[in-house]
Parts: sequence; structure tokens; C-alpha cells
Amino acid sequence: MGASFVAKMDSETVKAYYRTPSVLAHYTRATTGIGLWLSEKIAFTKLFNKRARLLEIGTGTGRISLAMERLGYESLTAVDLSEAMIGQALRIVEASKGSVVKFSVADACNLPFKNESFDGAIFGFNGMMQIPGRESRRKAMNEIFRVLAPGARFVFTTHDRDNPHHRKYWEEQARLWDAGLRDPYLEDFGDRYEETPMGMLFIHIPVRSEIKEDIAASGFKYESDTPRSLLANENAEVREFSDDCRFWIVRKPKDTFAE
Repeated sequence: MGASFVAKMDSETVKAYYRTPSVLAHYTRATTGIGLWLSEKIAFTKLFNKRARLLEIGTGTGRISLAMERLGYESLTAVDLSEAMIGQALRIVEASKGSVVKFSVADACNLPFKNESFDGAIFGFNGMMQIPGRESRRKAMNEIFRVLAPGARFVFTTHDRDNPHHRKYWEEQARLWDAGLRDPYLEDFGDRYEETPMGMLFIHIPVRSEIKEDIAASGFKYESDTPRSLLANENAEVREFSDDCRFWIVRKPKDTFAE
């Protein structure tokens, strides 16, 4: 920690990671080789019918949306903050000779869609937790709430700070924060901005109570949250691509009306 860190975490710093060739290659391999995780397939096919107007936020290179298209989903809009990721998704589409998925660059905190435009939304691969700042994450959730039709569901994933495999790390971090020795570049407890084999990656690791508070604040109704490992026994390739995470399912109340 220290000199290589930025003075304030922002979206441009987050995006820098997704412009690196190794990260683009990593996500491309996941899109063309892995596709949907078994847990995602179980959750999404149970919750969304194939004619639903679906929005995927944080699509990366299109791994989820392109796989759902192959399952027969007909109306898919996929957005990402990273121009590099969307550019690569479009190259994948071009190489496969077309797609019904509508890809575009967009900020989850300011979605360019009208109220009640979609029948369901997905924010996969812990993407919402890569938005710096709890206030901004809540803003993204509010935006997703706005663009969903009443009764629509929103599915997203997060890591879990209470995961016993990482307890020692977070206990040490708590001691540092309590002693006033936290890294000054981290805004919220649970933030991590660290070197990975592919570059500096920001992500927030929440606890369940934090996410349930954010769900309630946005107006969504909580339905369930389940660790991926309890939804499905993923193969080694998926487990290597991503650690265990928690699937959250929430719903926009049917008695909600756009202003």
C-alpha cells in the first residue's frame, strides 16, 4: 500500500484496470469459453422468461448476455462503464456474425433509459461492488429500480466479508481502522484496492446487513440471498475465474408507479 495508490478512488481509476490487455483477454476467454456459470443459469432461467426485456449492467465483454442469447432470450440490453470492454464485446459479436444483444457504454449511476423500460436486470460478477463509495452504489441501485417495471426482479452478486476463509484478513483490517492506521485512499471499511496479477483492482467486500440496508433504502423488496456454492457445484474453470459469491434476488414492488 502507499505510493502507487490514487488520492481518491473514482470511476476513471476503476476503469483503468479494464483497459489493460491482460484483463481484456481474461474476460474474452470467459465470454467465449466459460459462458454462464451453472449457478447463473439456474437463477436466471428460473426468474426471467425468454421474452422479458432484460438489462445487464457491468456486462464486460458480454459473457452473461451472449450466453443468455444462446439459451433463447430475445430482448437483451447490455451496458458497461468501460469503453474498452464494450469494444471487445462488439468484436466478439462481429466475429460470431451478429447478435440480438444491444451493447452500449453506460454508467450504472446514470442509466440512459426511460422509467420502467425493463422486465428484469442483472449485475453479475460482483460488478456493483466495483463502484467506489456506498452513496454511489446506492445511486446505482436507485437507477436500476427506476428503469425496472413494477414487479420486476433484479439479481446481483457480491462477495461476503463474513466468509470464514477471509476472517483473519478483515480482523486485521478492523484493528488498523480502529487504530487510525487505515489506508487513507479507502473510503469505506470493506474496500480493497490492491495489486493483482493483471493490475490494480478496486472492489468493495460487504457484509449481509449492509446490502440489506441498501436494498431497503432503494425501495426494492428483498427476496433471498444464497451463496453460489449452495446454488450449484461449479466446475474448476468457473471456480478459478471467480471465488464463491452471494446471489441476491430483489423485486420492485408491483404497486410502484413512475413519477
